[in-house]
Formats: sequence, C-alpha cells, structure tokens
Amino acid sequence: MNLATITDHKMTTPERARLATLEEVVESNLRGFEKLGEALTEIRDSKLYRGAHPTFEDYVRDRWGIAKSHAYRLISAKEVVRNVDPDGDHMELLEGHVRPLASLDPETQKEVFEKAVESAPGGKLTARHVEEVVESSGHSVRMKAKKGPVEWYTPDHIIELAYNILGDINLDPASNETANKWVEADKYYTLENDGLTQPWSGSVWLNPPYDNVGPWVDRLIWEYTKDRNVDAALLLVNANTETNWFRRLYDFDICFIKGRLKFWNPDKVDGLGAPHGNALIYFGFDPDLFAEQASKIGTVISRTVGDPYGRKITEWKGAQSG
Repeated sequence: MNLATITDHKMTTPERARLATLEEVVESNLRGFEKLGEALTEIRDSKLYRGAHPTFEDYVRDRWGIAKSHAYRLISAKEVVRNVDPDGDHMELLEGHVRPLASLDPETQKEVFEKAVESAPGGKLTARHVEEVVESSGHSVRMKAKKGPVEWYTPDHIIELAYNILGDINLDPASNETANKWVEADKYYTLENDGLTQPWSGSVWLNPPYDNVGPWVDRLIWEYTKDRNVDAALLLVNANTETNWFRRLYDFDICFIKGRLKFWNPDKVDGLGAPHGNALIYFGFDPDLFAEQASKIGTVISRTVGDPYGRKITEWKGAQSG
C-alpha cells in the first residue's frame, strides 16, 4: 500500500467531522442494519474513507472488521427495507428477512413482502419464509436474464466454506471486479483477459461460465495433475452428470449440494436461484477436511486411498444449503 498516495487525498474539516459522525452511527448500530447501511452508503459514495484507506472495501475491513460481502449486503438491505417498510411498522426486521427481496423490482418487493407478512406461520416472519414466498410468486433465480446472459455471484456461505477448506484463495480465473469483492481472491482474471489463456497457480476457486464449462474443467485438471501449478482447488458447477466433462471429475472428491443454490446479482436483475442442482469438486490433499466441511451443504463422495474404484460416502449433516 502506498501511504503517500493515500494521504494526497486531503479531506476538508467538514468532511472529517461528517466522517466522525457517521462512524458513531456505525459503532452504535452494528446490529441495526438499516442505519448501518445508510451510514456505509454515504461513506462509500462520498469517499469519506479516503483519508486513511485506498478503497471502501479496505475501509470496512480494517476499520470495522466487516467483510466486503456483508457491507454490500447491508447497503442493499437498507434500500429494500425503506421501500417495503417506509413507516417502520415492522421493527422486528433483520437483514436476512429482506435479502431474498433484493433481486426484485421495487413494486414486486412490496407485493411479495406484504404476502410474506400476511402468511407468516404464527405471525412470526422468518428469512426462510420470505424466500419461500419469493419462489412461490414465480421469482426464483434463473442463470440468465430475459435480455441475455448476466454475471451471477456465488452465495456467501459457499465462499466461506471455500476458505475453510482452502485456507486462502490465490486465484479466481473466471471472475470480474464485482464478484471479487465477495471472493477476495489475491488475483483474478476476467472475460477481457481470458483466464483460460493466463497462468494458474496456488489455491484456486473456480465457478466457470455455465455455458462453456468443459474447457475450464480440462484446464483445472491439467494444472493440478500434470503441470502441478495448482496446489488445491474447488470447482463449483452444475451437477450435469450426463456430460463428458462431468465424467472426468469422478476421479476427484465431489459434494452433491442438497437443494438449489441461490446465486445473486447486485444489479437486481430478474431472478436469483439456480433451476438445477450443483456440485462442489475438490482438488487437494486433505479429503477428510473437505468431507467434514462440505457435508454441511450436501452429500460427499470421496476417493478411497489405495483403491482407484473405492468410494466413501459422507452423508449430509443437515445444515441449510441454499
């Protein structure tokens, strides 16, 4: 980090005073997501972090210990709750209650939220119930929007699981700037610089384009088994077991994720959840760790050491997967 560059962005006395006021709000509302989201929005949009931090993401991490993904979730949730509950009639709302609404247009958010409140079992609103109402209203996620392909981002709990297994993510070869705010890979490649043509190394997280999975699978297998540039990797794909590229993955440990993952897009394009099952494939030397962690989200089929045809099954532990 170039401190000289950071300190060149001088802040006025009123800006510093405003930052101090907003930070008081953050400190006193770490569980009050609406006010917290409002304060973080202004800090980000007005670049009030620039006195000591090069980016907003660095600011929330270093100043408050908040992950980038959580900060952006809070900002999004603030917008949703002000739309669906402008008068504050539902003080029991939590960020998780409104997260499933973030992908919907404002009018649909109101309609779905009202339906969720009216149908809440025992009058108690839960995040899961809101998700069910969103899905039953015909707004489940699609991997492509009506007007063409879009970027979809991996759910937070899958990224957290990846860190538990890999320790660090050195490379995401199929990503973009927005996606990496959540993945936080040391290095990432985009559509523009084509990750298939770039060098791979270290611990890799890969959620490839779902309309062209095969070449990415082949590249990962080669880098791990032949060139040995990749030390460990996790691959998230559709569970298309009938395809040639998926059959090539049977030599590795596989978690068949229970239920359907809910991918998301911060631009609130129509839809969020996958219309198919998913699988998480592990390339690495600690199959027991993978089985322990991945069985939280699905059933794991592991290779048996010393037996090329042997397989061990670790059943799903019953944790929420979607």
